Parts: sequence; C-alpha cells; structure tokens
Amino acid sequence: MSVGRKILLSVIVTVAFFLLLEGVLALVGVQPRLYSEDPYLGFSSHSPLFVQGEGPGGEAVYKTAANKRTLFNDQRFPVDKAARTCRIFCVGGSTTYGRPYDDFTSFGGWLRQLLPALDPSLRWEVINAGGVSYASYRVALLMEELIRYEPDLFVIYSGHNEFLEERTYSEIIEMPEVVRGMGALAAHTRIHAVLSRLVERGRSSGTSSAETSVMNDEVTTLLDSSVGPSAFSRDDDQRRRTIEHYGFNLVRMVDIARSAGAEVILVFPAGNLADCTPFKSEHRDGLSEAEKEGWTTEIMRAQESLRSDDLQEALAAIERAEVIDRRFAHLHYQKGLVLQRLGRTGDARLAFERALEEDVCPLRMPAPMSEVARRVAAERDVVLADFEKVVDAMSEGGIPGASLFLDHVHPTIEGNRLLAETIVDALISAGIVQADPNWRNDLLDDVSRQVLAGVDVEAHGLALMKLSKVLGWAGKIAEADRLARQAVERVPDDSRIRYQAGSTAQLMGRREAAEEHYRRALELQPDADLPHQNLGVLLEERGDFEGAVKHYRAAIRTARILDTVKANTDNLGEALIGLGFVRYRQGRFEEAVENFAESDRLVPGKADTVIRIGMAQMACGRSREAVGTFERAVGLDPADASIRNRLAVAYASVGRIDDAAAAWRQAVLLKPEIQSAPDALPRFLKASGQADLADVIVSRVETSGSQ
Repeated sequence: MSVGRKILLSVIVTVAFFLLLEGVLALVGVQPRLYSEDPYLGFSSHSPLFVQGEGPGGEAVYKTAANKRTLFNDQRFPVDKAARTCRIFCVGGSTTYGRPYDDFTSFGGWLRQLLPALDPSLRWEVINAGGVSYASYRVALLMEELIRYEPDLFVIYSGHNEFLEERTYSEIIEMPEVVRGMGALAAHTRIHAVLSRLVERGRSSGTSSAETSVMNDEVTTLLDSSVGPSAFSRDDDQRRRTIEHYGFNLVRMVDIARSAGAEVILVFPAGNLADCTPFKSEHRDGLSEAEKEGWTTEIMRAQESLRSDDLQEALAAIERAEVIDRRFAHLHYQKGLVLQRLGRTGDARLAFERALEEDVCPLRMPAPMSEVARRVAAERDVVLADFEKVVDAMSEGGIPGASLFLDHVHPTIEGNRLLAETIVDALISAGIVQADPNWRNDLLDDVSRQVLAGVDVEAHGLALMKLSKVLGWAGKIAEADRLARQAVERVPDDSRIRYQAGSTAQLMGRREAAEEHYRRALELQPDADLPHQNLGVLLEERGDFEGAVKHYRAAIRTARILDTVKANTDNLGEALIGLGFVRYRQGRFEEAVENFAESDRLVPGKADTVIRIGMAQMACGRSREAVGTFERAVGLDPADASIRNRLAVAYASVGRIDDAAAAWRQAVLLKPEIQSAPDALPRFLKASGQADLADVIVSRVETSGSQ
C-alpha cells in the first residue's frame, strides 16, 4: 500500500472514530458547549421559567413559575403537544413582554389572535417568554430551557437591553477573530463539551472572576441599583465588547433553536428617535474649561434664537458648538428638532441617530448593533422581520416618534399590532404560514376589534401612569407629562393617575392644570396625602397661605410614611410664617402671633421665626412678652445686630432704659450702619414721641464708646 493511501486511510479512520464518538455522545444527551454555555459570562444559578402543573380540566400543563411572574407574563401550554400544532416562543426583553402593558396587547398577543384566523390548518400556540430587562445573554440562557418544550419557532426581539447590567469580559473577546472562530467551531461539537468539562474538573478551582462575570439568576440593572442614568459613564471599549457579545448571543440563539429543529424569526428592533431625549449626555474627554465655556455660550445663543423663532441662527449656533464638542448627545437631539422644524427631515434623522449613538445611558439599540443583527441574519440564513424599516415607512418624515412609541422603545398598542403584522409577513414569506399576502384586507379589522374590545382600560391607564413615573425619575419630564396626560384620557377618575398628571404638569410649569388634577385626585380620594402636599406647595407659591396651611395639615393627618410627615411639618412651618405675615399686614396681630408661634413649635430653633413672634407681640401691646421672645432670639443668633436692636426697642417699651442702652450699644458695635435702619431704636423712640429718651440713650452709647 502506498504512503498516500495509508495517510488517506488514517484520515478516514480518524474521522469515522470522531463521528462515531460524536454520535454516541448525542445518544446519551450531551449537548455542544456552544448551545449550553456562554464563554463571556457565567451565571450563579438558573431556575426554570416553566414548571409542570394542572390545567383547568386536570390536564398536564407547563406554567410560569411563581417566582418568575414579576418579570414574565403568566403563560400556560400543554405538556403533551397535540398533532398539527405549531408552538411558537416569543423571546426578548420588555417589548416582547408587552410593557408597559402585558401579554394581551404585546406582539405575541396579537399573533395569538392573527395566526388562527390566517391559517386555520394548524393549531397555533404562541407563548410569551419575554422577560423584563432581559438582554440577549439572558435570552440565550432561557432558550436552553425552552428547547425542551418541543418548539417549532422562536421569534426573537432582542437588542435594547444590552447595556443594562454591569459586567466584565474575559480575554476571549480579545482573541484574534480566526482563533476565536476555530474555538467557536469546536464548541459546536459534543466531544469538545466533554473534554472541556474533564479539564475543568481537574483544576483546583473554578474560573476566576477576572476571566468572566458571574451574573445572578435574575436581572439587577444599573438603573435598579443606583440613582438612575447617573450610574452610566462613557466607556467606548466596554461598548465595543458589549456589541460583540450581542452578535455572539444572536448566533448562539439561532444555533440553540436549530439544535431542537426549530425555525427562527429574527426581528430587527426599532425605537423612538423624534420624541425621546437622550438619557444622559457627557462632554468629550479633554475638553478645556475655555472650550466648555465657548460651547455653553453657543448653546445659550441657540436657546435665545429659538425663543425668538430664528431657526437658522439657532442651527448656526448649534453647529458652532458641535465643532467644539461633537459627543454631547443632547446637542444632536436639539439639532434634530431644529432641522425637523426647518423641514430638513433627512438631516434631522441623521442628527437624532447621532444623539442615540452618543447617549451615555444607551437604553435604545445603537446602529452598530443593528449592523450586527443584519450580518448574523445573512450569515445564518435567518428570516428577518425588519420592524425598523416598517416603522420608518409609517412615521412622518421617516423619523419614528410618539405616534408609534410610548417611550424610548415600547410600542403603543397600535405599534405592537404593526410589529405583529411585520412578523406575519415574514412568516408568510418563509412559508411557515399559508396565507394570501393581501391578508390584511380580509381579517385585520376584525382581529383588531376583538383585541381592542378585550383591553382592560383601567389597567392600561395605570400602566401608563407607572411608565410616566419611571420617565420622570429618569429626568425625562416632557415625556413623562405626555404619558400622564394619556393616562388621564383613558382613566379620568383614578386618584393615583390624577396625582401623577398633576406632578408632571407642575414640573412643566402648567400650574393651573396641576392644581386641577390635584383637586380632582382629592375629590376621588380625600385621604390621599401626596395630592394634599403638592396642592399645598402650589397654593403657597401663589400666595394662598391659608389654603396651603389647610392642605399641609391634611397631608400630615393622612400621611402613610414618616417622611411625608417630616416634609409637611417643614412645609406647614413655612406656610404659617407666610400666613402670619399676611395677618400682620392686615392688622390681625393676635392671629399673627399664633401663626408664628405654631411655626416655632413645629420647626424650633429658627431665630427668624422667633423675631417675627416678638414683632407681632409688640404690635398688639404685649411688650413684656416680647422682651423674653427677643432675648431668646439673641440666644439663637448672638451676632445678629437687628435682633439686638429689636430687643433694645422692647426694653425701652417697658421702661428698662439701661438694658435698652446696652442692647443698642451691642447692635451698633456689631453693625455700625444699623443706626441708619428705619427701625433703629433712636428713630423708634422719636417716632413714638420720646425724642428726649432717644438722645439720652444715644449719648450713653457715645460716652461708652469714647471710654
């Protein structure tokens, strides 16, 4: 036998051995490592999403585990899959979940109604497995579980949550692409999985935390564990690694699905460009103080030009600022708004996209990730449902905004229907659904009526209210206000919704609207503490101190937590001072004393309040009491010359001339210019017909000073 034939035979025998070994490992249930593990991340534990239970008729079903229902919808499907059933799992983050609502109006909910009407030849099971704040690596981990439930199709909508959780990456991401590719190829085999585990068991300790991040079983986002977007800072290197990890996870999800014989529809995510300000902006590194001052000057010029409706000059100022610093996200957003008003929609879109790219708190999928998703779909021959393209076509000027999105990424009910339509079109084009391409003309209106008729209007109003609160917490007041008003339109007679609408209107400077919302909230729920508090603030701001006092008292009386009591005790103390001033000016001196004195009891230790008590006491002839009051004020603030002057006046009023002279002397020493004050002791005495006494006291002070 020739050498060539020997080599060929050796190769054939070796390949046959490894194929046989791979087959044996498959029979015993070993999965390729790439399907079951993420080399970028580890997880401390993983509890299943679905557990087995009983349906209403006693049949065996899988249902959402109780400990998962805060992040997932409650879903149920049969353990025994019926013949001619197409079982679809919708996976992804909160958009898949259906936020801010729930499964019923999610794109999965729409699919559940549309598919049986489109293609009754099959039984359709649409299971919503979208998890709130779930990023692609968590979705991939979840799919390892879902392939055990006989899936036929996965609809993947993932990309907006990649930056939510803090994590680090190992050196694997720094490997050359060729080396990394060889590793990925090996990771598709079961032999690699067995050998890797044997090697790991032989180590004295597991992988160190420096090599991979170990994630908790459930999501803990940077937003949850901090004061919000301020937790984020610009890190271009981490951003690059996160985007690469996203691409890896998409590939892994496709491989996991296909390992179970399931098809994949990869949805290309869309987001709000026109009506979503960046969550956080930061200046570029190395910006000098002089450059920052110049940048700020140009921004102020732009704002002045906008106030005078000079759009061209505003744009020119923004572009001059852009030359100084191109990385401040909000600058590009403002530029987009100006260009949009000028009718330059193409340029406006580019500016809005740049604002998204420079957002330091990236809660919307950036363009490089979009490119990764398209590349994966092409390389893996995955059916792509291009929701972004559809949204652009449906939006004014090709710029998506509030007409289809409630916030930065979550579609309206109509937006979710449009997303479901996009997925249906992809299913038809892939031959998975047998239906006429013109199906919309036949059944869309009927299905829409069915879905909308089942909407829980109150629940949706409350969901909008909660979303408004979240956006307000993130500092996006205009967007929060818009959602609060939508919530009121849906549910006008809910105290909680009215309160939120009042809060956002107040922050937006619409005080009359805010007052109207608060009053309606209190009509609906008289013991609601926070509407009382905020209404008190509004009334105090417009000088209605009596009304403010009334509502602060009510807020304290109805308070549900101690912080509310403390805040409104302080508020009441300030409002009582204002009310005391009003009554003092009206000549109602006794009532003024009562108001000032109550304020002092509520918030003790403030010299200004004690002074006001003394002044009111003097005004109603209670000079002896005023002496003690001013003496207490001096004790609180010994360095205040005006207090000693008022004490001198009180002493003089009760005939304590020596004490009056001493107090006046101290006032002059502390602040010589007090001698020119309108209420200076000598002037007070002369005005009250005691000019001789004034001269005596002044001479005593002068004599004392000369000594």
